[in-house]
Amino acid sequence: MLKSIYSRIFFLCTFMLMFACALTGLIVVLYANHLHEAEAYQTVDSTARSILMHVKELYAAADGGFPEAEISAELESHTLNGNVDSYIFNSEGIRIACSDHGAAKISLSSAMRDSAADKPYFQMGGAAGNFSEPTAIYVERFEMEKEATPYYLMMYVPVAYVSNFSSELIVVLVVVVLVIGVLSAILFYLNTMQMLKPVLNITHAAEAYAKGDFSQRLKESGDSELDYLATTMNRMADFIDKNERSRKRFISDISHELKTPMTTIGGFVDNILDGTIPPEQEKHYLKIVSSEVQRMSRMVHSMLNISRFEEGTMTPKFERFDLTHLLIKTLLLFEKKIDAKGLSVQGLEECPKTVAEADKDLMQQVFYNLSENAIKFTDQGGTLTLAVDSDAEQAHVHIRNSGEGLTEDEISHVFERFYKTDESRGKDTTGVGLGLSIVSRIMILHGGTVTVTSVKGEYTEFTASLPLVQPKKAAGSAETEPAGDKGETLK
Repeated sequence: MLKSIYSRIFFLCTFMLMFACALTGLIVVLYANHLHEAEAYQTVDSTARSILMHVKELYAAADGGFPEAEISAELESHTLNGNVDSYIFNSEGIRIACSDHGAAKISLSSAMRDSAADKPYFQMGGAAGNFSEPTAIYVERFEMEKEATPYYLMMYVPVAYVSNFSSELIVVLVVVVLVIGVLSAILFYLNTMQMLKPVLNITHAAEAYAKGDFSQRLKESGDSELDYLATTMNRMADFIDKNERSRKRFISDISHELKTPMTTIGGFVDNILDGTIPPEQEKHYLKIVSSEVQRMSRMVHSMLNISRFEEGTMTPKFERFDLTHLLIKTLLLFEKKIDAKGLSVQGLEECPKTVAEADKDLMQQVFYNLSENAIKFTDQGGTLTLAVDSDAEQAHVHIRNSGEGLTEDEISHVFERFYKTDESRGKDTTGVGLGLSIVSRIMILHGGTVTVTSVKGEYTEFTASLPLVQPKKAAGSAETEPAGDKGETLK
């Protein structure tokens, strides 16, 4: 029954409210009864003062002895006028005068006499004496002149009005508590449902997300805590939706990119096996198969690197080294390709020593991918220009190649995975379309950027910029000598 948070809060609050009302009512009843008892005591005490005054006067007027008849008559007059039964007892508790001789014998116990020794004894209770209704008992010790022994006045006073008042007050209290409880439960239900509405919306949205539907977005409700949760949920949905679209696009792209080399490999192998390809040409086609296998291997390796970047599991190992030296070292890896195309390399002799804090292996991969891309799309006998410069905060590495260049639309997509321009699809049979995407992610890991500028038909230039000192070590980092060369390029 109390499995939900709402039901537990509902019953707890309702119980606490009704308990508070009942406790308040009980305190009110007890206080009201106390006031009525005090009022009843004042009334009885005033009557006792009047009776004792007349009793003492009658005793003083008597020639001797206790005037029982006269005092009993006086007590009877108070019974008739004030509805009070009165009794006079001697020091031994024997009744010597009363207001009603036909009444049942009333005794005064020693306990009552002791209770009235210092001050009047007053007690409210049930029916007593000649009364069948709630009654107050009053006992007071007094003395007569010229007598050493004390006397006692006992009175029975009906106080049914006090009991009736208490009963009526309790009934009213019960009704009020029930009404307040019902009204409070209704108001609590309506208010809680209004408060829980945003939570229910968040729950429904979460259920939709669990089913793969990330289109739902939560609206602000006006409550700061829930609005913050809704905003966080919306950001999460945007992030997951973006990743889901990226995942689907990735699967589509990788399927498309792997389909072509696999089809080529399968076709050539089948033709070799069934004899379609002559034996003297088998070596030529096996080289093509080997080239396609190597391209698939590079693609898988590159995709693994991209996955590590996106998962955040690749942590750069920062060190200080000379970017210019690393750029020259990387460019030397392409010496055969540069000579084969007859390219002119310019700017190396003007590049100054530029020390920066970065991951050396990752930056070599950046230089390798940018250089490979530039050499690949430089026209035969064209120019490859390199430059390194820096300002107060960042180092900049520029790699420019002459050639076809890029259009504005191509520039906006050049860093996307598997993207190739129409021209590059015809010229490039070995690339997988991931090199520039990897470059972009490596620069992000370094807190840097990579940009591209191009003039169609003239040149294309890529600029990689990164901080000279990584932010987390900016304060108090010691200047050290460039680290020695180590590691191989990550292809």
